[in-house]
Amino acid sequence: SAGMLASQSVPAPAAMEEMKSLSKANNFQDKKENDSLDRPEKGDAVRQDGAGPDAPITLRSDFSETAFWRPNLLTDAAGTTSFEFTVPDSVTAWNVWVHALTRDLRSGSIHKETQSVKELMVRPYLPRFLREGDRADVKVVVNNASDKPLDGRVSFEILDPETNASLAAEFGLAPAAAARPFSVLPGGGTNLTFPITAPKRVGPVAFKVTAVSGDTSDGELRALPLLPGRMHLVQSRFVTLRGAARKELHFADLARNDDPTRVNDQLVVTIDAQLFYSVLQALPYLVNYPYECTEQTLNRFVSSGIVSSLYTSYPAIGKMAETLSKRETPLESWAAVDPNRKMALEETPWLEMARGGKDAGHGLTNVLDPRVAKADRDLSLAKLRKAQTSIGAFPWWPGGPPSPYMTLYIMYGLAKASEFGVDVPRDMVTRGWSYLASHYREDLRSLMKRDCCWEFLTFMNYVATCYPDASWMGDALTESERKEILAFSFKHWREHSPYLKGYLALTLKRMGRPADAQTVWASVMDSAKTNEEQGTFWAPEDRSWLWYNDTTETQAFALRTLMELSPKDPRKDGLVQWLLLDKKLNQWKSTRATAEVIYSLIHYLKQEGALGIREDATVTIGPRKVSFTFEPDVYSGGKNQIVIPGPQVDPKTMSTIVVEKQSKAFAFAS
Repeated sequence: SAGMLASQSVPAPAAMEEMKSLSKANNFQDKKENDSLDRPEKGDAVRQDGAGPDAPITLRSDFSETAFWRPNLLTDAAGTTSFEFTVPDSVTAWNVWVHALTRDLRSGSIHKETQSVKELMVRPYLPRFLREGDRADVKVVVNNASDKPLDGRVSFEILDPETNASLAAEFGLAPAAAARPFSVLPGGGTNLTFPITAPKRVGPVAFKVTAVSGDTSDGELRALPLLPGRMHLVQSRFVTLRGAARKELHFADLARNDDPTRVNDQLVVTIDAQLFYSVLQALPYLVNYPYECTEQTLNRFVSSGIVSSLYTSYPAIGKMAETLSKRETPLESWAAVDPNRKMALEETPWLEMARGGKDAGHGLTNVLDPRVAKADRDLSLAKLRKAQTSIGAFPWWPGGPPSPYMTLYIMYGLAKASEFGVDVPRDMVTRGWSYLASHYREDLRSLMKRDCCWEFLTFMNYVATCYPDASWMGDALTESERKEILAFSFKHWREHSPYLKGYLALTLKRMGRPADAQTVWASVMDSAKTNEEQGTFWAPEDRSWLWYNDTTETQAFALRTLMELSPKDPRKDGLVQWLLLDKKLNQWKSTRATAEVIYSLIHYLKQEGALGIREDATVTIGPRKVSFTFEPDVYSGGKNQIVIPGPQVDPKTMSTIVVEKQSKAFAFAS
């Protein structure tokens, strides 16, 4: 076998690679008018000349710095072989490396130099890019490698890669100035200069330079980007509308209109409603998370079960889920017209994510289909049952050692599922609690005496309150033991994180100590911040990676706690507002956080009567008034936008946008 590599002995400028890539990106090489793409054969000495005065000019457009190929070579009786290879279009010298390996593992290599040459060669010297308004004197060098003088003409063209239309006039290049005569002595060269001025347009352009002398010709095709010549500025305003509301978005800088250099590009108003469907859009991420630990298996089971339980009670949601399940990408694509996204799309390398990602043919998004969701739920439950050990404990990974924490977390998840009518096997719960009770009596009770580990005990006592009655636990923990745990947790309540205080407050309330529950929870809400556009939230914990400090989970559970302890507290709307903003695009930051948010949000929306309802919004921009209606069974996505092109933007009347809404649910306007 043999592998061969040729590289330029004199490297081309770095710009060559960039221009080549840009040219390929626009598929320009497939759009040349009648340019011949056939190349003559190339050996140790390669000629690239046209054949006859009427022959089409072969344009050189591939300026890669290396050429690699894997030939199958047959040796002759003397053990030698010859070969031919194709190099990129640079007229230069090449280092050729040949490496060979025999069947009996003998090897060898050789280094040679070869050249690709032309009697007539034309080479434009272009910058890496141009900006709008740039003035440039483009040098074109014509070289004569023959043994006789050459006279002819050089043509300089600027083309649109998409349409192949000439852009010479836009660059200030008159037809008479685009073609120049030249005369070159043998072995010499001459320079020609073409002055251009970049127009006000952004995108790739292609420079095509050809030289013809009798029956000899050469040409190069190079692409380069034309970049903006001004700063792209974006100003945005954001408001949240809850229930019947009216908000104004005012742009003082737009109203002043005192900058003569400013050019208004566009005004985009976006309405985000139907925010419950954010929950549905997060479900494919949760269900298709690529790892198989018991925690994630549980969250698949619980979340798909909770969402599926709504399909019967709210047929519009079931219809919507089926519609969303037919999306061709796992994630929702970005709105290119959104000015904030527009800049990201121009600058980010993650173009595939911006388009929604690839499904890869695995049907990833079909988990929103009720039938597929049920099948996945049954599969997840079977995996959990298989992972449970003979003593009732669950490991982090199937086949691993028993984990008290993971067992407790699974007991918590199964309790949440049972709240929404999901069929949960009692025997799994009973066996799990039997293991946790043994762990408490054998290990945790002694730690309590050393005044340690109240975090786990607070969580365990809370989970015990989540089941309808003690029979679910098989009377694993006695009432006196639970009161003992509660007293220990309450003793340390000031040392609890906000998340743990939520657990403790609900446990106190459910075990007949409502006054203490209010005391604990008031300390949490007193430290919350509330503002009109972000909602109600807390400063992130210093160690947010700890399970009882996670920012998103804390926020979601605070909503659940507030709804039970103080259901009329208006700050619960602010908690929901922050959670919806926290999602931002596709999902919350982890499978645990996503599952906790789904659980709490659905509790909230059911309590508020905001599931499966018709929503509305009205936007007033100057003389324009646009109304949006969102039906519960028709998802309009993130494309509810009013786009006003720059020439139509009137700074006097459009610097203030008014957004109004009458329906119950949340909506965002930006």
